[in-house]
This record gives sequence, C-alpha cells and structure tokens, in this order.
Amino acid sequence: MKLFMTKTAVCLVLAWSCTLGQAQSGSASVIRIQVQAQSDTPDLQCGLPRSKPRPPPPAENDPVELPIQPEVDLQVQDFLTAATHMSEPAPHEGPAAAPLWSRAGTSVFRVGIWSDSHLAAGFFTQELQRLSRLAPDQVRARFVPANLGRAGVRLPLRKSCVSPNWHYEPAHSQSAGAANPGPGLVNMSSRQDGAWLALDLRNSAGRAEHARVRLLYQQTERPILLALRVDEGPEQTVSLQGPQGPAVLELAAQEAMSTLALRVLQGPLRLQGLEWPVAPTVRLQMDVFGYPGATVGGWRHVRPESLMPWWPEPPYDLVVLAFGTNEGNVQPFSAQTYRQMLEASVSQWRAVFPQTACLLMAPGDRGVLVRRSQKKGKSSPRDTGPAAPDVLRFTRVHDEIGRIQKQVAKSHGCHAWSMFEAMGGAGSAYRWARHNPPLMARDLIHFTVPGYQRLAQLMARDLGWGPDLFEGSLVPVPNR
Repeated sequence: MKLFMTKTAVCLVLAWSCTLGQAQSGSASVIRIQVQAQSDTPDLQCGLPRSKPRPPPPAENDPVELPIQPEVDLQVQDFLTAATHMSEPAPHEGPAAAPLWSRAGTSVFRVGIWSDSHLAAGFFTQELQRLSRLAPDQVRARFVPANLGRAGVRLPLRKSCVSPNWHYEPAHSQSAGAANPGPGLVNMSSRQDGAWLALDLRNSAGRAEHARVRLLYQQTERPILLALRVDEGPEQTVSLQGPQGPAVLELAAQEAMSTLALRVLQGPLRLQGLEWPVAPTVRLQMDVFGYPGATVGGWRHVRPESLMPWWPEPPYDLVVLAFGTNEGNVQPFSAQTYRQMLEASVSQWRAVFPQTACLLMAPGDRGVLVRRSQKKGKSSPRDTGPAAPDVLRFTRVHDEIGRIQKQVAKSHGCHAWSMFEAMGGAGSAYRWARHNPPLMARDLIHFTVPGYQRLAQLMARDLGWGPDLFEGSLVPVPNR
C-alpha cells in the first residue's frame, strides 16, 4: 500500500453534532464523514528506512551478574527479622469496596487497565483472556490510546506506521497538553505540517471488523486541515473546525475498513486516541492503557472534566491501576510523598469513575545485578572483605509501596493485589530469574513472557478470574 496519493477529493461533512454523549460534565463535538472501504486491501507497508544494525557492545572486563544466592538468603533473613518489629498503621476506613466481578446488567464485562510498561506489552492481559476461555472474537478493545509507534506497547491494531514528527505527551510528565489527555492519559501531538501516520485496522487474523472509526482529538481555535485515505481509495481532505476542546472525527463506511492513513496539512494536531463500537457478540471488553515509564501520578495531573466526554455512560465494570515500579525508582524513596501522590491520584480517578469497582495492583519484587568482582571469593555470605552489595534495596521500596497501596485502596473503596506477595515476597526476583525457564528478565525489573503469564495465573487464582465470570455465576470477591 502506498501511503498517500497526490490526487485529492474534498470530503463531504455530513453533520455537526454534540451527541457523542452527555457525560457528567461537558461533551465532545462530532464531525461525521462518509468514506469508501474496499475489499482485498493489501497489507500496510510503512516504507520507513531501516535503521543500521548497531555493532555489538565491547566485552566487559567486569560484567554485572546475579548475586550469589547465599548472600541473597542472608539479606532476606535480615529483612524478615526487621519486618516482624514493624507496626502496621491502621488504614483509614473508607466506603465498602464494590464487588470486583459485578456487572451492570449487560452481557459484556468491561475492564479498563491503566499501567506502566508491565501491562503495556500485553503478555499479562493476553493470559487473562486465555484464562477466560472465551473465543478470540468474543474479546475486544473499544479504545486505542495515543501510543502509536511507542516501543514496548501492544495495541489492538494489526500494524501502525508513524512519521518522526510526532511527540508523546503523557500525563505523568506534566508535558504540554497533559492536563487534557485522551482516555489513555497520553496525547500524540505534531506541529509539523506533513506529519503522517498509517494504521492497519484489521484484527490479528487479518480480518477487517470496523465500519465506523472515531479519531479523538483536541479542536483548536483555528481549523485543522487533514488528508485522509481509507484502504486504496483517493485522499480526502477534511477541515476540522468548531468549539475548542475535545472533539471527534467519525469515519463511516459501507463495510469494514482495512487501512487508514492520515496526513496533517495544517496543524497543529493533538491526537488523543481512536475508538470504535464493540460488537454485540463480545463478552469481554478489555481496554489496556499502558505507557512505559508511567506513574499513577498521571491521574493527579489531569482535570477530571477533560476525561468525562470520552465516557458518556458508566464505561467499565472494573478499573485496574497497575503502577509502582517507576515511583520506586525515585531515590531516596519517600513513603510520605508517595502516599500523598497516590491519595491525590486515586481521588482524581474516583471523580471520573465514582461507582466503578477498582483494583490497585502493586509491583513485583525487584533485584539488582552486581559486578563479578564483588562476588569473587564469596562462596558463602559474610566472608571477609568489602561489604556485600545491598541486593534488597528495591525490595524494601516495593514492599512499602504495596503496603501503602493496600491502605489507600481501602480508604477509597477499592481492592488491592500485590505482584510482590504473589511472587513470594522478598528475594523472589532472584528465584524467578533462576527459574527454568526464567520468569524474570535479565534487568530484574521486568518479567519474561512466561513470567507475565505466571503472574496473570496467580492473580486469576487469588481473585477468582475465570470462565464462570462470563457465565454469570461468579461469586463476588470479598474486600482484600
């Protein structure tokens, strides 16, 4: 597929409307245009130049490796001894948590997941889908966040191609536009005329499913001029103009579309994601809004009223907030600062979803690699010589983050689940790394594909996720 043709045709604006849905506060303007879908559309080809292969890094004289297990075991013993003397503060008693698996009288169970890189890659959520035992066409997403082209993110698209002229605006970074983000708490912004992107809208099996696609964006004071191309048809030029704020460009075709190419003729354009209808046959709607490097602080920085137009009705039966690893990177870690940020973020989230069941998911254990020279001669712990590296410095932080999340969850009527506890607690990162096959990635922060699958299985076991949920007979999980 060639991305763009020089021949253009001006599209017909069918209607202006504010019927996207009245949210609790505010609405989005909608432009609807008719487009022509075509069958047998070739596969999308990005046409971007391939990067030159990087030369292999030089061999290190003193590489980093896993610490010796006896030293890990000794530090874990010290950690557990110290933990027995810690008094657990009584959590603030908040409203009773809504049952995790309740449904609002609909045949589809709707889940929204906001996370950092752990769930953005899709391995965890794919395993949850497998454990649901639903047919592949019974599981779909409604939203595509503005993460197109972002490394480490799996989207419900067959393929995406993005020019270099786009910039990401994640809410947690407080960047320009972060106070008014799309549903995924991130925007894609370009001030460069000529910036383009192209999407293969088909599912993983290569089948076109969507005859209606909505592009979510922020309308500016002056018109935005775009060139659009659907399948192998001619470019259509559309002028976006209207009230400033959240807006929607809806493309409607006579049959399902396969590919969509967009080029900015006159910007700037702040894209906030895509949306399409969920088919009546879908039993599980799972929207994953994952962004590598994100923190839960993104919720603290957004204005709730800026998100409400994207959800005109109670949108989810369950929302999962899976954060903590990037917050634990801040050194020195302040439990008080983290608690204040988490409280503010969950409060802002609650303003958008006041009745939705919620789950705070704490990060897993994290290890550190040590230089080989620091291990020489240390066949047993506490040998004479330099002090052993602190191999549990992130373990203590993640344990603290998990305890704070439990307390904040209870005060806001949410549930809590901890990857750290499910893995086996302190030192489990090293055990998972030595597992065959390894369950922990070499960086001792992320997990391997089998590791993410194992975590999903543990959560399903602990919280009762399974096929019964979609048969309407699941017993609600008590508040943890």
